[in-house]
Amino acid sequence: MDQTPVASTSASASTSPAPFATGSAALEATHQPPQAVQSEAPTPSFSGAQKKASTGTKRRKLPSCDSCRLRRVLCVPVPPPGSCSRCLEKGIICTSTPVIRKKPVGRTGRRIEEARAMFGATEAGFSNSAPAENQPWLGSSTFTLAENFTPIPSVMGASSSLPTVSANDLDSRLGLTQLSGELVAHLLGLYQALPQSWLPLLPRARITTMFEASGRRLSSLPPQAEVLAYTIMALTSRLSSHPYILGDGPPAPAFESLTSQSLKERLDLQAFGARRDAVCEKMRAKAVQLAWERGTLVEASEETMASCHLLDILESRTNTKKGVPYVSAFVTHLRTLLDERDTTGGMGKIIHQPLGWAALIMREALAALRTGGRSHFNSMDDEILVGPVPPSIEEALLQTVDDIDVRDSVSLFFRPMRPYMYHVTRLARECTDRVTGTWVRNRPLDEAFVSKYLAQLDSLERLLLLLSERIAFSLSPAATSAHALPAPFETERRYIMTSCIHTLRLAWASLILPLCTDLKRRLSMMEVGTISPEQRRTRDRLLLLRRHAQQGLVKGARMIAACLDSPPSLGYLTHVQQERIDNWADVLLDSTRDDDVISQEEQFSDLQTILAGLKMIGWSWPDNAQLIGSLEERLNSMEIGDSGRARAAAITSISTLQASGVGNAAQAGGDDLCSFPQYLATPSPPQASTGLSSATSATPTCSFSASPASMEYGPIANVARSPPDQRMVQPLLPLTAGVGSDPSWGSFGDEFNQMLEDGTGMNPFLPRWS
Repeated sequence: MDQTPVASTSASASTSPAPFATGSAALEATHQPPQAVQSEAPTPSFSGAQKKASTGTKRRKLPSCDSCRLRRVLCVPVPPPGSCSRCLEKGIICTSTPVIRKKPVGRTGRRIEEARAMFGATEAGFSNSAPAENQPWLGSSTFTLAENFTPIPSVMGASSSLPTVSANDLDSRLGLTQLSGELVAHLLGLYQALPQSWLPLLPRARITTMFEASGRRLSSLPPQAEVLAYTIMALTSRLSSHPYILGDGPPAPAFESLTSQSLKERLDLQAFGARRDAVCEKMRAKAVQLAWERGTLVEASEETMASCHLLDILESRTNTKKGVPYVSAFVTHLRTLLDERDTTGGMGKIIHQPLGWAALIMREALAALRTGGRSHFNSMDDEILVGPVPPSIEEALLQTVDDIDVRDSVSLFFRPMRPYMYHVTRLARECTDRVTGTWVRNRPLDEAFVSKYLAQLDSLERLLLLLSERIAFSLSPAATSAHALPAPFETERRYIMTSCIHTLRLAWASLILPLCTDLKRRLSMMEVGTISPEQRRTRDRLLLLRRHAQQGLVKGARMIAACLDSPPSLGYLTHVQQERIDNWADVLLDSTRDDDVISQEEQFSDLQTILAGLKMIGWSWPDNAQLIGSLEERLNSMEIGDSGRARAAAITSISTLQASGVGNAAQAGGDDLCSFPQYLATPSPPQASTGLSSATSATPTCSFSASPASMEYGPIANVARSPPDQRMVQPLLPLTAGVGSDPSWGSFGDEFNQMLEDGTGMNPFLPRWS
């Protein structure tokens, strides 16, 4: 009963000015023009709307006029053709542009198909429907889609099922967002497949953990961690088989499927390196740009130290000068962190891994030897990071005789590695300072040092041979059963030990190549017709030194070929940065049968191995295409007739020597270089009752001796086996035979230096060593 007065009161209030209105609002309400008042009179349609509103349906509010929206003021809209109060006050024509809404378009399911193609589809009736964000992320080093990979027919005989994502598919916001996080996680996970991840730069999974904690957003990482992430991605993109990295083309085999066993088939992977090169170069340029913008070279931290080391690897591959700023910054950051550690006490931010630091320092010294520059590390850095100076090579050989417990890998294999890497580093620095350095290249050659250098290389080779035999013995079935490790740990142990012995063999070869290159350069500057008698005598001595060193050089080339033939992994093979394989190919091409070091059959086989290794390295780097082409031409041009005659002569020679109880080391191991013990250490011939010195005098060998494991499990298993307690002592017996004709390199060095001191000339010396 009381509702009617209230309704009338509210109605009258709506048509009269508000009693509390002030300012312009009150003026607008009390001085409305007649047409405005008339416009507010209810029309038939308006009254219909009122009736409709009275039934419970809310009337839609009129939109604000264009002028009020532009001026961002409150508008009291009225139905057309009327004008709102503000337009009347300002004298503006009141217009309202209607908002045209697009008609809804039915969903086509395109984004769903993109998501299924990118992340995979579940089976029908899949019961586990938990949200993706509730599933734990497994921070492993393998790509989550790698299980869907199968090799292509031209490589492994099957087709890949990983979906390809073309550039057109990336136009959608879903593809760009999801692929970015997925691709970055995949590339960061591949870091553990690189040999550099084992160096003591920072924990292997740290950057992956930080990326996952940031919600898979690179921009959320700390500035230097983001630089490190881009640097790692620039390196791992050279390994990835992700379709975004490889671009258009046939699907590639999964990186995880290219194991050390599959690499023995000598796959040709060049096409994939060419497809990825453009994207990888853009990622490298992005990492370099970000490092300079963020001050990575001047800010000392674990992340910046690791970034500088990896950037040196990226930049110095094609031009060693480009890597100089990064290696200098790396050493500077390391010393800064060491100083902070000494100030605060404890290890601080430096990982305590002596053998890892020894390997890193050794590789840097060898790089300086190859380029003729000074090493950035010094002996003080070596003692701080690795430990006290180890004993001499001869003492290290004697100390390791009694370490025969196969269950103790540290004593058996890793402990002798410290003196080996230390003496490699020392010899590299000494050779740089006295022979190959830019400041001594034009000075007279220190011939006494060169002869001693060759003698020390012989002693170092004996220690390398001991390590090769021990790793073959420690990875034999008997030693594996003695360890009784779970399968994953045993696999990792094998990978680490195999990678270590490959690195040590590459290091020995890197010591001999720069010396021979410098000797060749010096001899080329001495023209026979224009030199004095004294210079002629000097030239004769240099020729003798070079002839003696050439035997070790060919042996180093064969080591390189053996490492390329059976690499521990594709990641190790493609990121061996400091080996000039083109130079080693030239060494084998220049070697002849007259050197009495390598037969033509062995030369042809090693060149084929290097060619196959270059084609596998093509998975990551396409810049060896010209070298591959020239090697193929040289191999094709080799005369088949001469090769067949050389093979027949070699077989006849082997038969003759075996009948007398003596064989050639290189020939004995030439038929089975792919077996693990033999590519680690080329076996020596079976020892008969005849004297070893007379045998080596008649047939020079490469001074490799057979490992106990190869003698027990290899193709020469018919040889009488040694008692178990003498297995690690026996290899030391034939190690006195070096690469010379009869005496070892040590004897050559002593006699050569004695000749220089006595001034007796070359005549008494040549019959023994020429």
